[in-house]
Amino acid sequence: MWTFNVTGKIKAGRGAAGEVGVETAALGRRAALVVGRHLIKAGEAARLQSILGVAGVEAVVIPGPPAEPTLDDIAEALAKARNARTEVIVGVGGGSVLDTAKAVAGLYGVPGVPGEVVADMLYGRRPEPGSRQVLPWVALPTTAGTGSETTHVVVVTDPGHGLKQSMRSSRWFARVVIIDPELYASAPPQVTAWSGMDALTQAIEAHTALYATPVTKALSAQAASLISRHLIRSYRAGDDLEAREAMAVGSCLAGIALANSRLGLVHGIAHPVGVRYKIAHGLACAILLPHVMRFNLSVAGAGYAELAQVIGIAEAGPLVAHRLIEMVEEMNRQMQIPAKLAAVGLREADFPDLIAQTMPSGSTKANPRAVGRDDVAEILAANL
Repeated sequence: MWTFNVTGKIKAGRGAAGEVGVETAALGRRAALVVGRHLIKAGEAARLQSILGVAGVEAVVIPGPPAEPTLDDIAEALAKARNARTEVIVGVGGGSVLDTAKAVAGLYGVPGVPGEVVADMLYGRRPEPGSRQVLPWVALPTTAGTGSETTHVVVVTDPGHGLKQSMRSSRWFARVVIIDPELYASAPPQVTAWSGMDALTQAIEAHTALYATPVTKALSAQAASLISRHLIRSYRAGDDLEAREAMAVGSCLAGIALANSRLGLVHGIAHPVGVRYKIAHGLACAILLPHVMRFNLSVAGAGYAELAQVIGIAEAGPLVAHRLIEMVEEMNRQMQIPAKLAAVGLREADFPDLIAQTMPSGSTKANPRAVGRDDVAEILAANL
């Protein structure tokens, strides 16, 4: 038996951001606008505030985290939203900003000091929030990468313990997702590359994860096709709105798929690697992806072959799955992404800690091939 969960509504197309006022007003009249800091500087927050105001929504702006959200980042945003007596949350930005907005909406009504509320949720010290404790939230993504706009998952870093892990609730899906390719056009090439490879990783891992279903496979296959055919175009020409829109939709579809199927060992390793070496999550995923795909080939080869054929890079045959791995490596080369984690600081002395943090991950447990400590060690060793 399997179930399928998805966000309430998705609106997509050029200029769709103009709908944020109407959609938000249907959910509440006092909004907290959690916005990426570069968008605030660029005047985008003020523009959206104006759109909300015309629709009768009073909005306070809360700057998103400067990097991947920490416990303190989310607690601070939660406190600000509570002080503003917020009725609805609007998140505008990349995955870190959307995760922050999602967490604020999800934990808004949970009683307690914000820092303690967030920490208790992260470490499973309190039950899942009830429906009356959760605010509705609206997502406007600006990077094609995490798919956070369509998941119920928040990834949080706890610097005090050197950990990055996820917290989730079935009540945390956005009520409305608005995809406007014009919001993606300002993303620089490096951000486009790293976030895009995160999205591709999610599509590939969701397609072969232990909990994949016919529905998630249909979504992940289309996501992989859109992303693989448009990421390089987006990387080379940020104002290519056709490519940006395809990437945005692909990332969204991958997010819906992974929210239901889970992921795999790439994400299991990428989280501790990202914390240890302070590198972007998408960069870690991009480097690890071909290494983990080779490890999974014996059990996931048929799934890789399906994707290669949907993408159109290979016909049926014994080497089809290998063509998908070669495509990933070539995309990395074209976007100047290194082939091994050694280039970003990986050291053999760190293997025990990295392995210890990889093994309990839900992503590791959803990997199509069973994973042992020695397997993780071999993959890390291949990255030296």
